[in-house]
Amino acid sequence: MTKPVRLRLSRRAGFDLQAHSRQVNGLEAVNVARPGVWGNPFIVGKDGDRAYCVDLYKALLAGMIPLGKSVRHGELLAARLRVIAGIDRLRGKNLACWCALDGKPCHAEVLLDIANRPICEEVES
Repeated sequence: MTKPVRLRLSRRAGFDLQAHSRQVNGLEAVNVARPGVWGNPFIVGKDGDRAYCVDLYKALLAGMIPLGKSVRHGELLAARLRVIAGIDRLRGKNLACWCALDGKPCHAEVLLDIANRPICEEVES
């Protein structure tokens, strides 16, 4: 199976995410940027730097953030539940975000890891 990767979105005239994705590795792509179901609710600059916002997102999805104490409780809980309910739709697809492809963390990588974890049939003993 071809391994899905993170792609960068572009505002360049004529940019076609699906064509770009197929050119990279033949897979379909999903836009996981904000606004949208897959967007990271933690905002760089407002909630911390890029790495910290990705760490917060990872913790949110893992259920490690005590949402009851947050003013954004409803928003964050809804974001977590949307991702959990639909994560299987990302399996085997490239994920695209606005973050630069500079080796720094991006929430799309968190989604790639979760969506493409081995399933029971794939685990080797």
